[in-house]
Formats: sequence, structure tokens, C-alpha cells
Amino acid sequence: MSRFLLPVVWIGWGIAYPFMSWSLHAADLFSTRLIILPLSGLVLLTAGAVRGVPLWPERSMWWPLAITGLFNMGLFQIFLISGIALLGPSRTPIIIYTMPAWSSLFAALMLKERITVRIALSLILSLIAVALIISQEAAVRRAPIGTLLTLLAAISFGYGTVLTKRYSLRGDPGVNAAWQLLLGTLPVLLVWLVNLPNAYFHPEETRGLLALAFLILISNALAYFCWFRIIQILPASIASLTTLVVPCVGFASSALLIGGTISWLDVIALGLIVSAVTLVLARPQAAKERQ
Repeated sequence: MSRFLLPVVWIGWGIAYPFMSWSLHAADLFSTRLIILPLSGLVLLTAGAVRGVPLWPERSMWWPLAITGLFNMGLFQIFLISGIALLGPSRTPIIIYTMPAWSSLFAALMLKERITVRIALSLILSLIAVALIISQEAAVRRAPIGTLLTLLAAISFGYGTVLTKRYSLRGDPGVNAAWQLLLGTLPVLLVWLVNLPNAYFHPEETRGLLALAFLILISNALAYFCWFRIIQILPASIASLTTLVVPCVGFASSALLIGGTISWLDVIALGLIVSAVTLVLARPQAAKERQ
């Protein structure tokens, strides 16, 4: 099933980069997050109601949902948006895709997942690819705080992925994702209030509003609907490694939609990322590699 779910996540998250740029015509970075997170959660709850699944979590699930929502949604979005604000939405958000390295580390410590030779080699290839991409961006060298914040976003999402796996959340994965999105909105709201003097909203910007709609429906609601099912199917370390395809889609879509350029180093990085993902997915028993 993961082979059908993964392309949705890759496309939904990858195309989010150019659409995020367009959404800034309609609202500032933090306001877009405050719009996207709760509306995506409500979309997933509505989908759950249509499918007839229970929408209210068991009492014992509220704490796991709150803590995973904090790391997967709240802190991840705060660190990511703060990093983008300092570095700009160009190549530097690719720092996010050091996330598989952090997930593998946390999975080994918390879930006792074995870091096999395939996974270790995949991590090495992916980190080399990330280093090649980052090395081209002068802004990374000029803005160490932005780099650190973006790295914290990667750590937060990696930790949240492993926590989700560890808690083995009961209930429908789509509904669980909805509550994580809604609960994760709360810390984002606090940061938005601090940034309120710089907030703006331009409802006349049609392309920006359409971009927001795409981010709500596809990059968040649909992608998280699939992502939390992927976490159930694959070990946390392998599930995280599959996200390395996202920057490839991001590069291609940015070049196509907003005129971004792709250098020969980007092409090498792309090849390394594809090789890294192939190492952990191109075998029949990959989904059974658990400890």
C-alpha cells in the first residue's frame, strides 16, 4: 500500500514550496500557517465523518495526540517558518531533509530499530546530497540563526515521527492527523500573536488564495492523511527516508512554476537522494525490517 501512498506525500509536500511562495501574496508566513493548520484539521475531520469513523479520541489518547501534535505540527511549523523568514524560501529549507537522520537516531534509541547497512548508507548519501544543496546557498552562511531554526524544525519532525510510532495511536490515522493539526495550532497561535504587528492579509490576491487552498487540501490534509498511514506500515527510520524524494519534487516544481534554477550540483544531489530512497524501498521485505 505504501507504494500508492508515498507519491501523494512526495507531490503534496514537494509542490508546497512554490505554492508557499504564491501564498505570501495573500498573507504573511505566520498567518498562512494559522490559516492552513486548523482548516486542514477540519477537512480531515469532515472526511472522517463522511467515512463514518469515530471523530472523538479515547481519553487515553489525548496526551499522545497533544505531544505528537506539538512536535509534528506546532514546533515544526514555528521553526520552519522562522527559518524561512530569515533564509528565504529557496534551497535552504532543504535542511529539513536531514530529518531522516534524526528519525533514525531517535528510532534506534526509543524504538530499538536496528540501523542496517542499507539504512546507514542511505543516510550517508542523503546527508551528502543535503550538504551539496546547502553549499550553494550563500544565505545559509550569512544567517546561522535561520539555519539553526530550520535544523530544529527537522529535529522536531523527526522526533515527532518516532513518537507517533512509539505511541501506536489508536483510532483512524486521518482523524489522529486532524487532531494533531488542531492541537498543533495552539503554539503557532501564540507566535502569531507576537508577530501580529507584521501580519497582513490581502483577500484580493486570487493566486495567493488559490495557493492557500492547495496547501490546505493537498499539502496538508491529503498528504498527512497518507503520511500517518505510511508510519503505520513502515519502520520510522525507513518512513522518514522516503521523504527525501520531496526536495526533488520541490526543485522541479519550483523551476517549472516560479522559474527557479537547477545546477549540476542539484542534479548530483537528486541522484544521491534517489539512490538513498531506492536502497531502503527496493526490496520486498523492506516493510518488515523491524526490531
